[in-house]
Amino acid sequence: MSPRILVVDDNRDLARGAALALADVSDDVTVVHSVEAALEALVQRVPDIVFSDIRMPGKDGLELLDQIVQRWPQVRTILFTAYGTIESAVAAMKRGAFDYLTKPFSDDELVLVAKHAWKEIQDEHEIARLRAELAHRQCFHGLCWRDRRMIGVIETIRRVAPTGATVLVSGESGTGKELVARAIHAESPRASAPFVAFNAAALPETLVESELFGCKKGAYTGADRDRRGLFAEANGGTIFIDEVASMPHAVQNKLLRAIQEREILPVGASTPIRVDVRIVAATNVEPQRLLASGALRKDLYYRLAVVRVAIPPLRDRIEDIPTLASVFLERLAGLAGGRALTLSSRALRLLLTHDWPGNVRELQNVIERASVMARGDEIGPGDIRFEDDDLDWQPEAEAGLTYEEAKRRVLERFQRRFVERLLAETGGNLSAAARRADITRAALHRIVKRLGIDVHDDPDVSAK
Repeated sequence: MSPRILVVDDNRDLARGAALALADVSDDVTVVHSVEAALEALVQRVPDIVFSDIRMPGKDGLELLDQIVQRWPQVRTILFTAYGTIESAVAAMKRGAFDYLTKPFSDDELVLVAKHAWKEIQDEHEIARLRAELAHRQCFHGLCWRDRRMIGVIETIRRVAPTGATVLVSGESGTGKELVARAIHAESPRASAPFVAFNAAALPETLVESELFGCKKGAYTGADRDRRGLFAEANGGTIFIDEVASMPHAVQNKLLRAIQEREILPVGASTPIRVDVRIVAATNVEPQRLLASGALRKDLYYRLAVVRVAIPPLRDRIEDIPTLASVFLERLAGLAGGRALTLSSRALRLLLTHDWPGNVRELQNVIERASVMARGDEIGPGDIRFEDDDLDWQPEAEAGLTYEEAKRRVLERFQRRFVERLLAETGGNLSAAARRADITRAALHRIVKRLGIDVHDDPDVSAK
Protein backbone atom coordinates (compact mmCIF):
# COMPACT_ATOMS: atom_id res chain seq x y z
CA MET A 1 0.00 0.00 0.00
CA SER A 2 1.33 3.43 -0.92
CA PRO A 3 0.03 6.95 -0.23
CA ARG A 4 -2.14 8.96 -2.61
CA ILE A 5 -0.21 12.16 -3.41
CA LEU A 6 -1.37 15.41 -5.01
CA VAL A 7 1.21 17.89 -6.38
CA VAL A 8 0.05 21.50 -6.91
CA ASP A 9 2.36 23.96 -8.71
CA ASP A 10 1.88 26.38 -11.58
CA ASN A 11 5.45 25.63 -12.70
CA ARG A 12 4.72 22.64 -14.91
CA ASP A 13 8.33 21.50 -15.15
CA LEU A 14 8.78 21.55 -11.37
CA ALA A 15 5.46 19.75 -10.83
CA ARG A 16 6.35 17.08 -13.39
CA GLY A 17 9.83 16.60 -11.87
CA ALA A 18 8.36 16.28 -8.38
CA ALA A 19 5.89 13.65 -9.59
CA LEU A 20 8.70 11.63 -11.15
CA ALA A 21 10.75 11.74 -7.94
CA LEU A 22 7.72 10.79 -5.81
CA ALA A 23 7.26 7.65 -7.88
CA ASP A 24 9.78 6.12 -5.45
CA VAL A 25 7.19 6.59 -2.69
CA SER A 26 3.87 6.15 -4.46
CA ASP A 27 2.35 4.74 -7.61
CA ASP A 28 -0.59 7.16 -7.25
CA VAL A 29 0.61 10.73 -7.89
CA THR A 30 -1.69 13.37 -9.38
CA VAL A 31 -0.46 16.74 -10.71
CA VAL A 32 -2.53 19.95 -11.02
CA HIS A 33 -1.43 23.52 -11.65
CA SER A 34 -3.79 25.73 -9.62
CA VAL A 35 -5.53 25.87 -6.25
CA GLU A 36 -8.93 25.66 -7.99
CA ALA A 37 -7.91 22.43 -9.74
CA ALA A 38 -6.50 21.09 -6.46
CA LEU A 39 -9.79 21.66 -4.65
CA GLU A 40 -11.68 19.86 -7.42
CA ALA A 41 -9.25 16.92 -7.13
CA LEU A 42 -9.67 16.86 -3.34
CA VAL A 43 -13.46 16.76 -3.61
CA GLN A 44 -13.32 13.88 -6.11
CA ARG A 45 -10.82 11.80 -4.15
CA VAL A 46 -9.03 12.82 -0.96
CA PRO A 47 -5.26 12.23 -1.10
CA ASP A 48 -3.05 11.35 1.85
CA ILE A 49 -0.36 13.95 1.11
CA VAL A 50 -0.48 17.29 -0.74
CA PHE A 51 2.62 19.11 -2.00
CA SER A 52 1.82 22.70 -2.93
CA ASP A 53 3.71 25.82 -3.94
CA ILE A 54 2.89 28.88 -1.84
CA ARG A 55 3.02 31.51 -4.59
CA MET A 56 0.71 30.84 -7.53
CA PRO A 57 -1.52 33.04 -9.70
CA GLY A 58 -4.99 33.52 -8.25
CA LYS A 59 -5.46 31.68 -4.96
CA ASP A 60 -2.16 30.78 -3.30
CA GLY A 61 -0.93 27.77 -1.35
CA LEU A 62 -1.83 29.26 2.03
CA GLU A 63 -5.47 29.55 0.98
CA LEU A 64 -5.35 25.94 -0.17
CA LEU A 65 -3.82 24.95 3.19
CA ASP A 66 -6.65 26.66 5.09
CA GLN A 67 -9.22 24.76 3.05
CA ILE A 68 -7.46 21.44 3.61
CA VAL A 69 -7.10 21.98 7.37
CA GLN A 70 -10.78 22.90 7.63
CA ARG A 71 -12.29 20.24 5.34
CA TRP A 72 -9.74 17.41 5.26
CA PRO A 73 -7.70 17.66 8.47
CA GLN A 74 -6.27 14.16 8.02
CA VAL A 75 -4.32 15.25 4.92
CA ARG A 76 -0.62 16.14 5.35
CA THR A 77 0.27 19.32 3.46
CA ILE A 78 3.89 20.17 2.55
CA LEU A 79 4.57 23.59 1.05
CA PHE A 80 7.16 24.64 -1.54
CA THR A 81 8.64 28.04 -0.80
CA ALA A 82 11.34 30.30 -2.18
CA TYR A 83 13.98 31.50 0.26
CA GLY A 84 12.35 34.91 0.50
CA THR A 85 9.05 33.46 1.73
CA ILE A 86 10.37 31.21 4.50
CA GLU A 87 8.55 33.35 7.07
CA SER A 88 5.29 32.55 5.28
CA ALA A 89 6.13 28.85 5.40
CA VAL A 90 6.87 28.98 9.13
CA ALA A 91 3.55 30.76 9.66
CA ALA A 92 1.89 28.02 7.60
CA MET A 93 3.30 25.39 9.95
CA LYS A 94 1.43 27.09 12.75
CA ARG A 95 -1.72 26.98 10.62
CA GLY A 96 -1.45 23.22 10.14
CA ALA A 97 1.13 22.48 7.44
CA PHE A 98 3.09 19.28 7.99
CA ASP A 99 6.39 20.66 6.66
CA TYR A 100 7.91 22.88 4.00
CA LEU A 101 10.71 22.60 1.42
CA THR A 102 12.81 25.54 0.32
CA LYS A 103 13.46 25.87 -3.42
CA PRO A 104 15.60 24.58 -4.94
CA PHE A 105 15.26 21.21 -3.19
CA SER A 106 16.65 17.84 -4.16
CA ASP A 107 14.69 14.73 -5.11
CA ASP A 108 16.03 13.07 -1.96
CA GLU A 109 14.60 15.83 0.24
CA LEU A 110 11.25 15.54 -1.49
CA VAL A 111 11.13 11.78 -1.06
CA LEU A 112 12.25 12.00 2.57
CA VAL A 113 9.53 14.39 3.66
CA ALA A 114 6.94 12.28 1.80
CA LYS A 115 8.13 9.19 3.68
CA HIS A 116 7.93 11.04 6.99
CA ALA A 117 4.38 12.17 6.26
CA TRP A 118 3.30 8.66 5.20
CA LYS A 119 4.92 7.13 8.30
CA GLU A 120 2.98 9.50 10.55
CA ILE A 121 -0.26 8.70 8.71
CA GLN A 122 0.35 4.95 9.11
CA ASP A 123 1.17 5.41 12.80
CA GLU A 124 -2.04 7.32 13.39
CA HIS A 125 -4.06 4.66 11.58
CA GLU A 126 -2.51 2.01 13.80
CA ILE A 127 -3.16 4.04 16.93
CA ALA A 128 -6.78 4.59 15.85
CA ARG A 129 -7.16 0.85 15.33
CA LEU A 130 -5.72 0.08 18.76
CA ARG A 131 -7.96 2.66 20.39
CA ALA A 132 -11.01 1.20 18.68
CA GLU A 133 -10.10 -2.18 20.08
CA LEU A 134 -9.99 -0.84 23.63
CA ALA A 135 -13.74 -1.19 23.78
CA HIS A 136 -13.22 -4.93 23.25
CA ARG A 137 -10.33 -5.38 25.63
CA GLN A 138 -10.33 -8.42 27.83
CA CYS A 139 -9.54 -8.50 31.54
CA PHE A 140 -9.23 -11.51 33.81
CA HIS A 141 -8.54 -11.02 37.52
CA GLY A 142 -6.44 -7.92 36.92
CA LEU A 143 -4.73 -9.23 33.77
CA CYS A 144 -5.78 -7.07 30.80
CA TRP A 145 -4.76 -7.77 27.23
CA ARG A 146 -5.42 -7.45 23.51
CA ASP A 147 -2.30 -9.14 22.15
CA ARG A 148 -2.82 -12.73 21.04
CA ARG A 149 0.37 -13.78 22.88
CA MET A 150 -1.53 -13.49 26.16
CA ILE A 151 -4.35 -15.79 25.06
CA GLY A 152 -2.24 -18.88 25.76
CA VAL A 153 -1.35 -17.55 29.22
CA ILE A 154 -4.99 -16.97 30.13
CA GLU A 155 -6.06 -20.34 28.72
CA THR A 156 -3.41 -22.12 30.79
CA ILE A 157 -4.55 -20.31 33.94
CA ARG A 158 -8.16 -21.33 33.32
CA ARG A 159 -7.20 -24.96 32.74
CA VAL A 160 -4.83 -25.37 35.68
CA ALA A 161 -6.72 -23.33 38.29
CA PRO A 162 -9.38 -25.97 39.18
CA THR A 163 -6.67 -28.62 39.69
CA GLY A 164 -4.26 -28.89 42.59
CA ALA A 165 -1.17 -28.89 40.37
CA THR A 166 1.86 -26.84 41.32
CA VAL A 167 2.69 -24.10 38.81
CA LEU A 168 5.94 -22.42 37.80
CA VAL A 169 5.50 -18.93 36.35
CA SER A 170 8.40 -17.43 34.41
CA GLY A 171 8.74 -13.92 33.07
CA GLU A 172 10.87 -10.83 33.30
CA SER A 173 10.55 -8.52 36.27
CA GLY A 174 7.37 -6.48 36.07
CA THR A 175 5.43 -8.74 33.69
CA GLY A 176 2.76 -9.63 36.26
CA LYS A 177 3.78 -13.00 37.71
CA GLU A 178 1.97 -12.37 41.00
CA LEU A 179 -1.19 -11.39 39.10
CA VAL A 180 -1.03 -14.77 37.35
CA ALA A 181 -0.69 -16.51 40.72
CA ARG A 182 -3.63 -14.55 42.15
CA ALA A 183 -5.74 -15.42 39.10
CA ILE A 184 -4.96 -19.12 39.56
CA HIS A 185 -5.97 -18.85 43.22
CA ALA A 186 -9.15 -16.88 42.44
CA GLU A 187 -10.30 -19.48 39.89
CA SER A 188 -9.49 -22.45 42.13
CA PRO A 189 -11.60 -24.23 44.78
CA ARG A 190 -9.29 -22.54 47.33
CA ALA A 191 -10.47 -19.02 46.40
CA SER A 192 -12.09 -18.41 49.81
CA ALA A 193 -8.93 -19.48 51.67
CA PRO A 194 -5.79 -17.32 52.17
CA PHE A 195 -3.46 -16.25 49.37
CA VAL A 196 0.03 -15.53 50.72
CA ALA A 197 2.82 -13.96 48.64
CA PHE A 198 6.52 -14.24 49.47
CA ASN A 199 9.57 -12.87 47.66
CA ALA A 200 12.47 -15.20 48.42
CA ALA A 201 15.01 -12.62 47.24
CA ALA A 202 13.77 -9.94 49.65
CA LEU A 203 15.19 -11.54 52.81
CA PRO A 204 18.65 -12.71 53.88
CA GLU A 205 19.18 -16.42 53.27
CA THR A 206 19.25 -17.08 57.03
CA LEU A 207 15.69 -15.81 57.45
CA VAL A 208 14.04 -17.38 54.39
CA GLU A 209 13.58 -20.78 56.04
CA SER A 210 11.96 -19.46 59.22
CA GLU A 211 9.78 -17.05 57.22
CA LEU A 212 8.40 -19.90 55.13
CA PHE A 213 8.23 -22.76 57.61
CA GLY A 214 8.15 -21.00 60.97
CA CYS A 215 10.46 -21.45 63.95
CA LYS A 216 10.47 -22.39 67.59
CA LYS A 217 11.43 -19.94 70.30
CA GLY A 218 15.20 -19.99 70.86
CA ALA A 219 15.92 -21.71 67.53
CA TYR A 220 18.39 -18.94 66.70
CA THR A 221 19.51 -15.59 68.03
CA GLY A 222 16.55 -13.23 67.93
CA ALA A 223 13.91 -15.98 67.88
CA ASP A 224 12.17 -14.77 71.04
CA ARG A 225 8.87 -16.50 70.29
CA ASP A 226 7.31 -19.25 68.22
CA ARG A 227 6.45 -18.21 64.63
CA ARG A 228 3.92 -20.00 62.46
CA GLY A 229 5.51 -19.23 59.10
CA LEU A 230 3.84 -18.47 55.77
CA PHE A 231 3.00 -22.09 54.94
CA ALA A 232 0.91 -22.28 58.10
CA GLU A 233 -0.66 -18.90 57.31
CA ALA A 234 -1.63 -20.17 53.85
CA ASN A 235 -3.01 -23.49 55.06
CA GLY A 236 -6.01 -24.43 52.91
CA GLY A 237 -5.09 -21.79 50.36
CA THR A 238 -2.25 -20.83 48.03
CA ILE A 239 1.30 -19.65 48.62
CA PHE A 240 3.11 -17.72 45.91
CA ILE A 241 6.91 -17.91 46.12
CA ASP A 242 8.62 -15.36 43.86
CA GLU A 243 12.31 -15.71 42.91
CA VAL A 244 12.26 -19.31 44.11
CA ALA A 245 15.74 -20.01 42.73
CA SER A 246 17.28 -17.41 45.05
CA MET A 247 16.65 -19.70 48.03
CA PRO A 248 19.58 -21.70 49.44
CA HIS A 249 19.62 -25.35 48.32
CA ALA A 250 18.89 -26.50 51.87
CA VAL A 251 15.67 -24.49 51.85
CA GLN A 252 14.86 -25.71 48.34
CA ASN A 253 15.16 -29.24 49.74
CA LYS A 254 12.67 -28.42 52.50
CA LEU A 255 10.32 -26.91 49.93
CA LEU A 256 10.56 -30.12 47.91
CA ARG A 257 9.61 -32.08 51.03
CA ALA A 258 6.65 -29.77 51.64
CA ILE A 259 5.40 -30.51 48.13
CA GLN A 260 5.94 -34.27 48.33
CA GLU A 261 4.95 -34.99 51.92
CA ARG A 262 2.49 -32.14 52.52
CA GLU A 263 4.28 -31.30 55.74
CA ILE A 264 6.77 -28.73 57.02
CA LEU A 265 9.34 -28.70 59.79
CA PRO A 266 9.71 -25.35 61.59
CA VAL A 267 13.28 -24.29 62.43
CA GLY A 268 14.21 -25.74 65.83
CA ALA A 269 11.27 -28.17 65.86
CA SER A 270 11.47 -31.95 65.92
CA THR A 271 7.92 -32.76 64.87
CA PRO A 272 6.66 -31.95 61.35
CA ILE A 273 3.35 -30.14 60.82
CA ARG A 274 0.81 -31.22 58.21
CA VAL A 275 -0.21 -28.49 55.74
CA ASP A 276 -2.58 -28.29 52.80
CA VAL A 277 -1.14 -25.59 50.58
CA ARG A 278 -1.07 -25.14 46.85
CA ILE A 279 2.28 -23.78 45.61
CA VAL A 280 2.75 -21.34 42.74
CA ALA A 281 6.41 -20.41 42.26
CA ALA A 282 7.98 -17.85 39.96
CA THR A 283 11.30 -16.82 38.48
CA ASN A 284 12.40 -13.90 36.32
CA VAL A 285 15.12 -16.02 34.69
CA GLU A 286 14.48 -18.72 32.11
CA PRO A 287 14.29 -22.00 34.15
CA GLN A 288 16.67 -23.86 31.84
CA ARG A 289 19.36 -21.27 32.60
CA LEU A 290 18.76 -21.73 36.32
CA LEU A 291 19.10 -25.49 35.98
CA ALA A 292 22.27 -25.17 33.91
CA SER A 293 23.85 -22.85 36.49
CA GLY A 294 22.76 -25.02 39.41
CA ALA A 295 20.78 -22.19 41.04
CA LEU A 296 17.60 -24.29 40.93
CA ARG A 297 17.61 -27.93 42.00
CA LYS A 298 16.43 -30.24 39.23
CA ASP A 299 14.26 -32.35 41.52
CA LEU A 300 12.53 -29.23 42.83
CA TYR A 301 12.08 -27.88 39.31
CA TYR A 302 10.27 -31.00 38.15
CA ARG A 303 7.97 -30.81 41.18
CA LEU A 304 7.24 -27.12 40.67
CA ALA A 305 6.87 -27.17 36.89
CA VAL A 306 3.97 -29.60 36.67
CA VAL A 307 2.49 -26.73 34.66
CA ARG A 308 4.59 -23.93 33.16
CA VAL A 309 3.26 -20.43 32.49
CA ALA A 310 5.61 -18.17 30.53
CA ILE A 311 4.60 -14.49 30.40
CA PRO A 312 5.93 -12.62 27.34
CA PRO A 313 7.65 -9.27 27.96
CA LEU A 314 5.72 -6.11 27.15
CA ARG A 315 8.01 -5.25 24.21
CA ASP A 316 6.77 -8.43 22.49
CA ARG A 317 3.08 -7.55 22.92
CA ILE A 318 2.84 -3.88 22.03
CA GLU A 319 -0.88 -4.18 21.28
CA ASP A 320 -1.36 -4.42 25.04
CA ILE A 321 0.25 -1.01 25.68
CA PRO A 322 -2.83 1.12 24.81
CA THR A 323 -5.05 -1.31 26.72
CA LEU A 324 -2.92 -1.26 29.85
CA ALA A 325 -2.37 2.50 29.69
CA SER A 326 -6.15 2.97 29.49
CA VAL A 327 -6.70 0.66 32.47
CA PHE A 328 -4.14 2.55 34.57
CA LEU A 329 -5.68 5.92 33.65
CA GLU A 330 -9.15 4.64 34.60
CA ARG A 331 -7.84 3.42 37.96
CA LEU A 332 -6.18 6.77 38.63
CA ALA A 333 -9.38 8.60 37.70
CA GLY A 334 -11.25 6.51 40.24
CA LEU A 335 -8.98 7.52 43.12
CA ALA A 336 -9.78 10.42 45.41
CA GLY A 337 -8.77 13.58 43.59
CA GLY A 338 -8.18 11.64 40.37
CA ARG A 339 -8.70 13.21 36.94
CA ALA A 340 -10.18 11.67 33.81
CA LEU A 341 -7.23 11.88 31.41
CA THR A 342 -6.61 10.64 27.88
CA LEU A 343 -3.41 10.03 25.94
CA SER A 344 -2.66 12.14 22.88
CA SER A 345 -1.71 10.31 19.68
CA ARG A 346 1.89 11.48 19.97
CA ALA A 347 2.14 10.42 23.61
CA LEU A 348 0.77 7.00 22.70
CA ARG A 349 3.23 6.76 19.80
CA LEU A 350 6.05 7.47 22.27
CA LEU A 351 4.82 4.63 24.50
CA LEU A 352 4.62 2.25 21.54
CA THR A 353 8.24 2.91 20.52
CA HIS A 354 9.75 2.39 24.00
CA ASP A 355 11.34 -1.00 24.71
CA TRP A 356 9.96 -1.31 28.30
CA PRO A 357 12.80 -3.01 30.22
CA GLY A 358 10.62 -2.75 33.34
CA ASN A 359 7.59 -4.19 31.52
CA VAL A 360 4.04 -3.57 32.82
CA ARG A 361 5.26 -2.23 36.16
CA GLU A 362 7.34 0.41 34.35
CA LEU A 363 4.36 1.34 32.14
CA GLN A 364 2.20 1.81 35.23
CA ASN A 365 4.83 4.08 36.80
CA VAL A 366 5.17 6.11 33.59
CA ILE A 367 1.39 6.60 33.35
CA GLU A 368 1.11 7.61 37.00
CA ARG A 369 3.96 10.11 36.61
CA ALA A 370 2.48 11.51 33.39
CA SER A 371 -0.93 11.96 35.03
CA VAL A 372 0.69 14.13 37.68
CA MET A 373 2.61 16.19 35.12
CA ALA A 374 -0.29 16.74 32.68
CA ARG A 375 -1.72 20.26 32.85
CA GLY A 376 -4.95 19.70 30.96
CA ASP A 377 -7.20 16.74 30.28
CA GLU A 378 -4.78 15.16 27.81
CA ILE A 379 -1.35 13.64 28.38
CA GLY A 380 1.10 14.87 25.74
CA PRO A 381 4.55 13.54 24.78
CA GLY A 382 6.18 16.15 27.02
CA ASP A 383 4.47 14.56 30.04
CA ILE A 384 5.97 11.14 29.31
CA ARG A 385 9.19 10.41 31.16
CA PHE A 386 10.87 7.00 31.14
CA GLU A 387 12.99 5.44 33.85
CA ASP A 388 16.13 5.69 31.69
CA ASP A 389 15.61 9.35 30.76
CA ASP A 390 18.04 10.39 33.48
CA LEU A 391 21.61 9.93 32.34
CA ASP A 392 22.44 8.11 35.59
CA TRP A 393 26.12 8.72 34.93
CA GLN A 394 28.41 6.70 37.15
CA PRO A 395 32.17 7.35 37.17
CA GLU A 396 32.96 3.65 37.45
CA ALA A 397 31.22 3.05 34.12
CA GLU A 398 33.90 5.19 32.46
CA ALA A 399 36.82 3.70 34.41
CA GLY A 400 40.07 3.47 32.46
CA LEU A 401 39.03 6.09 29.90
CA THR A 402 40.61 9.45 29.26
CA TYR A 403 38.65 12.56 30.24
CA GLU A 404 37.81 13.34 26.62
CA GLU A 405 36.66 9.79 25.86
CA ALA A 406 34.49 9.63 28.99
CA LYS A 407 32.98 13.02 28.13
CA ARG A 408 32.30 11.87 24.57
CA ARG A 409 30.41 8.80 25.77
CA VAL A 410 28.25 10.75 28.23
CA LEU A 411 27.51 13.39 25.57
CA GLU A 412 26.56 10.70 23.06
CA ARG A 413 24.13 9.11 25.53
CA PHE A 414 22.54 12.51 26.12
CA GLN A 415 22.29 13.28 22.40
CA ARG A 416 20.79 9.88 21.58
CA ARG A 417 18.07 10.10 24.23
CA PHE A 418 17.31 13.74 23.45
CA VAL A 419 17.06 13.23 19.69
CA GLU A 420 15.08 9.97 19.88
CA ARG A 421 12.50 11.62 22.14
CA LEU A 422 12.42 14.71 19.91
CA LEU A 423 11.80 12.64 16.79
CA ALA A 424 9.12 10.60 18.56
CA GLU A 425 7.33 13.79 19.63
CA THR A 426 7.42 15.23 16.10
CA GLY A 427 6.54 12.02 14.28
CA GLY A 428 10.02 11.74 12.74
CA ASN A 429 9.73 15.20 11.14
CA LEU A 430 13.29 16.54 11.03
CA SER A 431 12.23 20.11 10.23
CA ALA A 432 9.79 20.27 13.14
CA ALA A 433 12.31 18.58 15.44
CA ALA A 434 15.03 21.05 14.50
CA ARG A 435 12.74 24.00 15.15
CA ARG A 436 11.74 22.62 18.53
CA ALA A 437 15.38 22.07 19.47
CA ASP A 438 16.28 25.53 18.14
CA ILE A 439 19.04 24.21 15.87
CA THR A 440 19.30 24.02 12.09
CA ARG A 441 17.89 21.07 10.22
CA ALA A 442 21.35 20.32 8.83
CA ALA A 443 22.88 20.27 12.33
CA LEU A 444 20.18 17.88 13.55
CA HIS A 445 20.70 15.70 10.49
CA ARG A 446 24.43 15.47 11.19
CA ILE A 447 23.74 14.36 14.76
CA VAL A 448 21.18 11.78 13.57
CA LYS A 449 23.58 10.45 10.93
CA ARG A 450 26.50 10.19 13.36
CA LEU A 451 24.42 8.34 15.96
CA GLY A 452 22.92 5.98 13.35
CA ILE A 453 19.34 6.86 14.26
CA ASP A 454 16.89 5.63 11.64
CA VAL A 455 15.08 8.48 9.90
CA HIS A 456 14.59 6.78 6.53
CA ASP A 457 18.09 7.61 5.22
CA ASP A 458 17.74 11.37 5.42
CA PRO A 459 19.99 13.01 2.83
CA ASP A 460 22.45 15.62 3.94
CA VAL A 461 20.84 19.01 3.53
CA SER A 462 22.05 22.52 4.02
CA ALA A 463 20.90 24.80 6.82
CA LYS A 464 17.75 26.70 6.07
